[in-house]
Amino acid sequence: MLTIEQAERIAADYIRKLTADWDNETAMFPDQEYKSQKGEYFYFAFQSAKYVETRDDKYLCYGPCQISVHSVTGECRLLSVQESLAIDPFNAR
Repeated sequence: MLTIEQAERIAADYIRKLTADWDNETAMFPDQEYKSQKGEYFYFAFQSAKYVETRDDKYLCYGPCQISVHSVTGECRLLSVQESLAIDPFNAR
């Protein structure tokens, strides 16, 4: 079973590959409130690097940008906005 730190490294690598051809550089949120575990999955949030650094809305890419990492297999996937809202991994509601 992965630790949250191992899962975060896997997620960061996944994000780098996923967003390599995007116009905006992306970054994982370093804040603890953007990291969680629910059931078998770890959840992390990412956004444009400038938004993560400044929290200025003009740099926001789009709605919730969350990925899940399976705690045993390490499989990553990008969550849709609907999934993000339904799962609510960061207890935003």
